[in-house]
Amino acid sequence: MPFLTDMFHENNKNHPTDSAGGSGPRADVPASHPSRGINNGGFSPDVLTARLGERIIGQDAAIAAVVRAVTLAQCGLCDPARPLANILLVGPTGVGKTELVRRVAAELRSGPDDLCRIDMNALAQEHYAASFSGAPPGYAGSKESFTLFDKGSIEGDPYTPGIVLFDEIEKADRTVLRALLQILDSGVLHLANGERTISFRNSYIFMTSNLGSRSISQSRRRIASRFGLARDGATVVRRELERFFDPEFFNRIDETVILREFTHETAMRVTRLELDLLSQRLARRSVVLTTSPAAVSTLADRGFDPVYGARGLRRAIRELVSAPLARELVRVRPVGTKPVTAAVNATGKALHVQVS
Repeated sequence: MPFLTDMFHENNKNHPTDSAGGSGPRADVPASHPSRGINNGGFSPDVLTARLGERIIGQDAAIAAVVRAVTLAQCGLCDPARPLANILLVGPTGVGKTELVRRVAAELRSGPDDLCRIDMNALAQEHYAASFSGAPPGYAGSKESFTLFDKGSIEGDPYTPGIVLFDEIEKADRTVLRALLQILDSGVLHLANGERTISFRNSYIFMTSNLGSRSISQSRRRIASRFGLARDGATVVRRELERFFDPEFFNRIDETVILREFTHETAMRVTRLELDLLSQRLARRSVVLTTSPAAVSTLADRGFDPVYGARGLRRAIRELVSAPLARELVRVRPVGTKPVTAAVNATGKALHVQVS
């Protein structure tokens, strides 16, 4: 796949080769950004919990697991010979797994995209295991120590931890997954040419997975008892995880968090959040957006789908609000930045967008 080579060059062009045996940043240094997650000059778990909860809706257990890991690192209670935390986030699509990691990066580093993200669905073939450790001696590229890993985003500095995300980890080939064992266990990756190491000991390692989602969707359609109770989703997911991952891989994960399924209550809260974000974008273009409670409820009803989660809501807002609003804006204000007002209302199940 050609884009992998481009990523190799992009990730390595600013990272000079270091000597063999170099140790990365120590794991017992403070792992907080000096301006993030702070209360009265120090780290506050409550502040971090509140900030993550502003964007991650209905996933209190997942937020608690992340805050717990950060708190352990802040207090210096992590094993200095391992990563700060290895956390597996499991759940259906659209429930906030990747977004949670991005929010953690926004709080602990400089922004939501300031992390080393590896999309594992691009590593679905066995030979892509070399994209982690680089080409061995005698092969093309071995001297350059090419690797997918962005060393700066991984090793961080004494005041900023690294954050690594292996997204949709089950999509990678099993040989690629086995290449991660050394990282998850010792926190150090020795590149294949023996000339360079990358330390993960000052990093939080997150993995996301959709394992069990299809089984949960199928079980939701079946009746497990005469009371209409479906089979426990957590049990289904855990069985799928144990069936898929090798025991030695699963044993290196510090905490496995099963995210809750998308509910109608969550859909209402996410709809309000998405409309607030849309309103903020419009305000920068001199457009004041108001949305009636009936319109919010209608959007949540029409966009809610437990299979597709928040992404289904975003599609509904794009189709039912953003697109009609754009047409009206072009009609009312074809040029310039004259202030205008937009209103979204609902009559029954029909939505109406007006711009004046």
